[in-house]
Amino acid sequence: MHRNLTDRWILHVDMDAFFVSVERVLDPGLKGKPIVVGGDSTGRGVVAAASYEARQYGIHSAMPAAQAKRLCPHAIFLQGHHEHYGRVSRQIRAIFEAFTPEVEMVSIDEAYLDLTGFDRLYGPIMKTAQRIHDQVLEETGCPASIGIATNKLVAKVASDYAKPEGMLLIKPGLEARFFAHLTIDKIPGIGEVTAERLRGLGIKKVEDIIRVGRTVLELTMGKTGSYLFDKACGLGSTELSAPTLPKSIGNETTFREDTVDRQIIESILSYLTEKATTRLRHHNLRARCVSLKLRYADFQTLTRDHTFFEPTDIDQEITQAVFSLFRTAFTRRIRVRLVGVSLSKLVPGPWQMTIPLMVGQNDEKWRSVFHQVDEIRDRFGFTALLNAHSTIYHQPRPRPKAH
Repeated sequence: MHRNLTDRWILHVDMDAFFVSVERVLDPGLKGKPIVVGGDSTGRGVVAAASYEARQYGIHSAMPAAQAKRLCPHAIFLQGHHEHYGRVSRQIRAIFEAFTPEVEMVSIDEAYLDLTGFDRLYGPIMKTAQRIHDQVLEETGCPASIGIATNKLVAKVASDYAKPEGMLLIKPGLEARFFAHLTIDKIPGIGEVTAERLRGLGIKKVEDIIRVGRTVLELTMGKTGSYLFDKACGLGSTELSAPTLPKSIGNETTFREDTVDRQIIESILSYLTEKATTRLRHHNLRARCVSLKLRYADFQTLTRDHTFFEPTDIDQEITQAVFSLFRTAFTRRIRVRLVGVSLSKLVPGPWQMTIPLMVGQNDEKWRSVFHQVDEIRDRFGFTALLNAHSTIYHQPRPRPKAH
């Protein structure tokens, strides 16, 4: 295939049912089974991911676990290994960056790669995409779908069209033809409200947008109409975004059974705090504010905040603040259903060891300790090293058996 050397090649790599794929690497007995990650078989929580076998029953992410259980009673529910998902995601990113420095991680399981000009180094773009696909599968055991086009918009739609485990290249100049037969809801950025408005104009497929024309769309929808017309023509951005730092970092969990046991609640709060501070240090950030979320069995929800005198990323200081917030907020003798910890007002490092706990200790020594803890967790999993408070709740549990 001949093309203009000024054309861009953008790959959109989307991991197929990523959380489920990782779980199946950990337990091959789960292959071919309807798997739900998130929530549990009693109906608590929400679905984070579902295998393609489970999706056939109508199960999708963000669905209440109770509804998923009704749709597929024999589905296998897993709490998931979220620290392992992050580790595999970083491994996948390293593979991408071995091919090109231009990588935009959209989420833990989705990325854009700019391979413009690399055909002289690697050869035809389809062969390069196949190499990336095969290397990710070989090194992580996780399958991916890849869309290849001259811009991000078309590449993303192409990867979705290629699922599962496929690859699709849209040749330069054929973007509008590829989009024409698609329904309008397949185009990123067209939400349900906009889609309903377009259907009211008799627009059901992308080709209908072209038929109506830019002028009519602008008259009826303003700038949005012009924006939609450009999308229908397959026009999209070619610029990859630089990584952005998070504005907040947090974790929450719903208990398997509601509880009033302070020791259990404080243990899970310690565990959630450790997870948050580990991610904080990974981004070389410190937090000025920590928030506690507490939901009772009757669904009354409380939030409490604490602002530090100086930003911090130290587990002990943040955990102590979380415990103080909890002991102040936990005034009702009603069972607790959910707890959460969130860090906000984030600022860049460097670390500052000024808390009373560290008085008299060498700052560099403590920096070294925390770095070593993070390195061990990154290599062997988050639970390889835990604060004593966290271990009370986080005991190893048998994995659900595949049926």
